[in-house]
Amino acid sequence: MITATQPIANLDDLHDHLQYAIGIELTTIPAYLCALYSIDPGTNTAAYEVIQSVVLEEMLHMGLAANVLNAIGGVPSTDPVGDGPSPVPSYPTSVPFISRIPTIHLQAFSPQAIDEFIAIESPDSAEAHVGEQYGSIGAFYTAIESGLHRLCSPGVFEAARSIRPGCQLTSGDYYGGAGRMIEVLDLESALEALAMIVREGEGVPAAILEEKAVEHAIEGAAMLARPQTKLGVDDRDTLRFGWKMYSHYARFLQLRTERYFLPNQFIGDDPAGDVLPIDWRSVRPMTPNPKADSFLDTWAHQPMVACNETYTSLVNAVYQTFNGNSRAMGEAVEAMYELKYLSLSLLNMPAPGDRLRTLGPGFEYLGR
Repeated sequence: MITATQPIANLDDLHDHLQYAIGIELTTIPAYLCALYSIDPGTNTAAYEVIQSVVLEEMLHMGLAANVLNAIGGVPSTDPVGDGPSPVPSYPTSVPFISRIPTIHLQAFSPQAIDEFIAIESPDSAEAHVGEQYGSIGAFYTAIESGLHRLCSPGVFEAARSIRPGCQLTSGDYYGGAGRMIEVLDLESALEALAMIVREGEGVPAAILEEKAVEHAIEGAAMLARPQTKLGVDDRDTLRFGWKMYSHYARFLQLRTERYFLPNQFIGDDPAGDVLPIDWRSVRPMTPNPKADSFLDTWAHQPMVACNETYTSLVNAVYQTFNGNSRAMGEAVEAMYELKYLSLSLLNMPAPGDRLRTLGPGFEYLGR
């Protein structure tokens, strides 16, 4: 199992860390999708927009982590890693080797859900480790960066290109949200990919709390060209409804406080700008962490299983894409739309035995 008390010792250890890096990004997506899909149609449009943008960026981060793993000769897999668990989670879930990640639940859009998202995306702490666990996601990615510097000579990348041909995702394989897919060919591009993951989302450094909002926006390709430069906001940084392309932490903080940041505010402060109207009641009351087997002897079991089967097909197609199957990308997109349809159908079905709740997607991976 991964431990934070010793440096990454060899390429196998580095591969294991990157397998879980892909898994961490995957772990957040179902939680965010449950909040997203539970919002009543036509309501909370600004909140819907920002959660959707974060989901798209987590998909990007999965691809970036997979590119780094492929670039050093690893094979992205859903199998258990060493003596640890599979990178594909079972909810509710936790990350046993990172202390600051809370237990992650599947639940409807609510203040409690957003609090959980803020905790997941909170800026890095100063603690490198807590006991044998990494102190934060930032510390976990710092360890990967250090391992790349120490273990990955040009020869490692060259050898990987011969044994993992066609496994790099490119900019044409990603759309939506901030950032861009980076093809990883050497140490420089590997570090650039990790920097993109950290800057947008989990692992964002604590220093961002001292940035002003106007400095904090993410500008995709321009940021990559000047990764150490703080960027101002321009039209390309803006989503619909006035959302700036801040880090995930800052975007979720605006949702929770129901206010936008003022340009000259520090990200470490509570937003104090215009009111961001949210109706926490306009949400379908999803059963938290639903399991298909909980409804084994009811009519609800079959649609729950159908949703899980589609989720499994999606995860498998994504990992096949990471392993060079170009046709699997189309299968993944098709499964993604089918998963949305099945999830929304479940959220419109009353839960057997609890007329105050609806069903919801369980995101149970059946490929174990």
